[in-house]
Amino acid sequence: MQLKNLYPSLILGFATVMALTACSEDNTNLQFANNPIPSAENPVPGNSQPSTDSTVTPQPGSDTSAVQPGDTSATLPPTDLPAEGPITMPAGLGTLVDDFEDGDNLSKIGDYWYTYNDNDNGGASIITTPLNAEENIIPGRVNNGSNYALQVNYTLDRGEYAYEPYVGWGVQVAPDDANGHFGGITYWYKGGAHEIHVEITDVEDYDVHLAKFPASRTWKQAVVRFKDLVQGGWGKEVAFDAKHIMAISFQAKGNKSKAVTDSLFIDNIYLQDTSEVEKDQPDMEIMDPVIPTVTFTEAEITVTNPLQEKAMKYLNKGVNFTNWLENADGKFKSFELGEKDVQILAENGFKSLRLPIDLDLYATNRDAFIKGTDAELKFDDDTLFLVLDSFVEWTAKYNMSLVIDYHEYDNSYNLTSAKDTNYVKMMAEVWKHVAAHYAESTREDLFFELLNEPDMTNGKVTASLWTTAAQAMIDAIRSVNTKHTILFGDAQWYSIALLAKRTPFTDDNIIYVIHTYEPFAFTHQGGSWTDYATIHDIPFPYDPAKWSTVSGDFGVNKSTKSYVKTAIKNYYKTGSKEAIMAEILKAKKWAATNNVPVIINEFGALNLRSTAESRINYLTAMREICDTLQIPWTHWGYTGNFSVIENGKLIEGLDKALGVGK
Repeated sequence: MQLKNLYPSLILGFATVMALTACSEDNTNLQFANNPIPSAENPVPGNSQPSTDSTVTPQPGSDTSAVQPGDTSATLPPTDLPAEGPITMPAGLGTLVDDFEDGDNLSKIGDYWYTYNDNDNGGASIITTPLNAEENIIPGRVNNGSNYALQVNYTLDRGEYAYEPYVGWGVQVAPDDANGHFGGITYWYKGGAHEIHVEITDVEDYDVHLAKFPASRTWKQAVVRFKDLVQGGWGKEVAFDAKHIMAISFQAKGNKSKAVTDSLFIDNIYLQDTSEVEKDQPDMEIMDPVIPTVTFTEAEITVTNPLQEKAMKYLNKGVNFTNWLENADGKFKSFELGEKDVQILAENGFKSLRLPIDLDLYATNRDAFIKGTDAELKFDDDTLFLVLDSFVEWTAKYNMSLVIDYHEYDNSYNLTSAKDTNYVKMMAEVWKHVAAHYAESTREDLFFELLNEPDMTNGKVTASLWTTAAQAMIDAIRSVNTKHTILFGDAQWYSIALLAKRTPFTDDNIIYVIHTYEPFAFTHQGGSWTDYATIHDIPFPYDPAKWSTVSGDFGVNKSTKSYVKTAIKNYYKTGSKEAIMAEILKAKKWAATNNVPVIINEFGALNLRSTAESRINYLTAMREICDTLQIPWTHWGYTGNFSVIENGKLIEGLDKALGVGK
């Protein structure tokens, strides 16, 4: 079941209930605050669907005696509240959503503030906000130049939820063509980090338009231009249209490791007229491209090791199956991708399949083994080998090689677990189990990739720690299987720089791997999980004719990180085939020096904010670099935001760009 655009108003007292039931389409669902829908589902992380089980309790010490709620004529008397402010009251051609000075939870635009949380998804987060006598949320006392602000106290607790815990609160807006004159929203806040969601009726999968703001322990004004809003990234991309605004909401998110208690005050929420929205100003120069000279001799890139020939034969023209078995909750349930997909790739000229799969999800007593309470690691073999054996069979049938890629999106291997000998032993035992299963396989085109991008969330695991873990896994594999080739990539996202400093392992059946997504400003523009979420229209290659003196034309705004701004201003130096090649060449020279093969098994460009022409240019450049340097490649993605296939067909232009096709 999927609920669409369902945000019922919260009800304040019986009189209001009676008034609203007269115009409600279904008055059976009318409830008191924080329990608006008895059966609401919340299938997408972070959506703003009101919870069925929010818990609200009065804040200890809340004092509303000096100024009574609803008394708008009252002034703030001497108080023990510290003075903070004053904040400014917005005025202009826009609309005041709420200044909270009436002391109740009815906004200035005629609707009631609601709350929601993650409880329906197994989370344990709660809101503990002050209530009035009717047990509805009320603004809290402040001394910032006004009497009241919306006060939300909360605890963020993941509970059994698979993603980041959250709570939220918001107010409905009636969609109206007249709202098209709004170009932004401002408000003042004090407290925890949060997101503001400006929700429109066009979004039907909860992938709302939002902006993020850091914590501030003093009053700070948030200024959001609608042109700078981005969607969360998990759903369908929808253009923002102010005419269709249906709600303004706020959300606080926690983390998976510990419960967090905090609070947030919101005040003076104001929808700006387009004439009041700040305009972008020139802040860059249009530069001529700076293209590095890349030179090398044949000897500097020649690898005579027989594994080089094997890599070129079996690991070139590959594709990753993405966003499935490697996800945080990615244990196999059904074949979302299967034989037909392998067939499609093979028929379109691809030669290798990399299967990212979080192998330790199939260890049934993983945590007990790590704790040391279980001496033997046990597995759900029926599920694990149903998946792996199926892809072994299908890739053989369609003459594709297979890489089994141990791929953790949940970041279980991190700076803490990397120092835990039992955790390292668990990973080694996982590989021993898989390698033993295929010890008798005669396929020479079956590969074991130790662990994708160790510590992929923050990259703090050192090369030294990772070497220790990798050697343990290599030893475990070789204790049961000496035939199949192992793939190894370095710490810090398969770093070229770290690999170039490495002494190869003594095992002579290892192929080394790098990942490259440079120039990142191009390949990841629009990525909601990156600091480039608002960036758009960066071309590849850099072209002065397509550039601007205004960084805002590429999505840069006040909240853009300084390093992102610098990357865009310096793009004239990095946005070329030669600049990419200069970095990859470092890995190839290291490989030649040590006479070991190196491959690239992740590269690609998001299709969210770049043009098809630029993506074709980029992929062509990558293929030409790999051809020149004799580096086998595997593209990151099959379908989705990094895709080579859409609707079962090769994307137009990729046949020439990647040298594939029927």
